[in-house]
Amino acid sequence: MCKILSIKVEVEGTIPEPPFFLVSNHLSYVDIMIFFSTLKTTFVSKAEVKNWPVIGLMARTLEIIFIDRRRKSDVARVNQSVADQISEYKGVVLFPEGTTSSGESLLPFKPSILEHPAKSRMPVHYAYITYETGPTDEDAINSVCWWNDETFGSHFFKFARNRSTKAHIWFGEETLHKDDRKELAAELYKKVKTLHQKSRHNSELKVSKEKSVNI
Repeated sequence: MCKILSIKVEVEGTIPEPPFFLVSNHLSYVDIMIFFSTLKTTFVSKAEVKNWPVIGLMARTLEIIFIDRRRKSDVARVNQSVADQISEYKGVVLFPEGTTSSGESLLPFKPSILEHPAKSRMPVHYAYITYETGPTDEDAINSVCWWNDETFGSHFFKFARNRSTKAHIWFGEETLHKDDRKELAAELYKKVKTLHQKSRHNSELKVSKEKSVNI
């Protein structure tokens, strides 16, 4: 899919090997393609995804753990599924913001699905993902990030029209562990926030250099 959609993935930092639990910010349904192309992993995702065209088929074949966020009682089942899925062959990626965003800011991390790593004191990895589109494409904030009221079908066709998309993943160089899932969520948020700020700083430097060259 990455090849078909002209997506290039760039990675900074050490890619974790299974077994692992990793959290990341969440910008788009594209995130699943990017992380799966980079990691030996499955994901925790909202239940609606399995019914989406194209992405839904991919999600079902990846044995994604679907959660019904409308039912609080589903959290216990999902935490058990996370424990069952993590193995020497596969890790789990969680998007603790619980929804996608434009990437301009980082949304608060929900701690509910961090119960397994907290209880088992499993070290948790973290990452930050960003996107950049080609010079003739619509900007990534609107054509890759999916954060407004646009329908999935409309957005996907807009995204597919891009001539090129670059995904950049920053992997944290350390892991975190806490016995309390709320404390763990708070610490992970701080670490991912640092990568978010690093990403924005690098983007500003790039724009500044491009302006200097044009002048």
